[in-house]
Amino acid sequence: MADPKVSIAIVVSGAPEGLERAVRSARAQSHANIEILICDGVLSQDSAALAKRLAADDPRIRTIRKSQKLGVIDACTTAWHAAQGDYFLWLDDQTWLDPNYVALGVHFLEDNAAHVLAYGTVAWRDAGGEARTRLPASVAYEDPVRRVELLLTNMSGGEAWYGLHRRRLLETMTLSGGLGFYYVWLASVAWRGKIAALPEMILHRSRPLDEADASEEVVRLGAGSFQATDRWLTVAALLFCNIAFFDRAMADLPFLERVRLAATAADAIAHRRKVLDEGMMISFASRLFPSEHVLDHFRAMRTALADAVMRLPALSSTDPFAQSLVGTINVLCRMRIGNIPMTKEDQDIVRQLEIMWDRDKKPGAQNKVAVVSAMYL
Repeated sequence: MADPKVSIAIVVSGAPEGLERAVRSARAQSHANIEILICDGVLSQDSAALAKRLAADDPRIRTIRKSQKLGVIDACTTAWHAAQGDYFLWLDDQTWLDPNYVALGVHFLEDNAAHVLAYGTVAWRDAGGEARTRLPASVAYEDPVRRVELLLTNMSGGEAWYGLHRRRLLETMTLSGGLGFYYVWLASVAWRGKIAALPEMILHRSRPLDEADASEEVVRLGAGSFQATDRWLTVAALLFCNIAFFDRAMADLPFLERVRLAATAADAIAHRRKVLDEGMMISFASRLFPSEHVLDHFRAMRTALADAVMRLPALSSTDPFAQSLVGTINVLCRMRIGNIPMTKEDQDIVRQLEIMWDRDKKPGAQNKVAVVSAMYL
């Protein structure tokens, strides 16, 4: 592709001066074939007047305004669907680009078809005014499972969200609503292809993405206020549910492997970040996805895990599959999966476990019953 078009979507959610700075950095890109989408979810008179003035100065600028006020998630979704470019990136009033950011990303992605996202160094100034930077981390395994695992265990911040996306290969993706939504997005991106780290691509932020005040963020996002009580638990719950239940691109992965990957993702967040109470995970998940019958998904998952354990000859410490099941169940027990109200089917399973415990005293059988029972206590 000789001169691919790039869509730069700037989501209006704050101060007009931040919007103007972001637009200025987009217009200054050395890659000229761009469209700039100003997606106004604020609907203030100041933002409307500024967007109109900026669009009048440059025919590459389009303004997208809805008739009702949008949160950031809805504004981002609107921009994503309105884009016409081969490549895509997001900006906001806290973010701006070096002039070669787009050109460097396009050049790399044009030459590397297996990569779906390229991002670079993030630069900001701390509270004392000292310049800080964070280098990017590549995610380049051939195996999509390993890519998602590497992303969530190695990436120290969420700024890859502002990277250059190969839009046409990702256009069926959808955004999840909630604090840290960009981690869920990036995990879905990593499933679909490799992520390139290009240190020479420079993104500027007013402050690191993860340092935004949680109470302010839920208002900006249009998200439930309960999320601010435990920011990283929200991220872990979003990741778990998206990977285990909702991301259709992962549907070909065997269900138990999906669940293991979801547990690994949630566990990575819990260990690397400050999750206050893992035992609230399933409660948070139910509130994050109120129309998705999340408890039914967790019950079905618990039944599948119980069946898989009971079919094993033994819970051998040398059997990778057995140890994977045990590790997944341990994570779910920390989530207090046993607190989910039992259905009649669940009660039947518990009765069967009690009978097996009484009848079969062999250590192997007792170990299996103990592990499965932990999910129902």
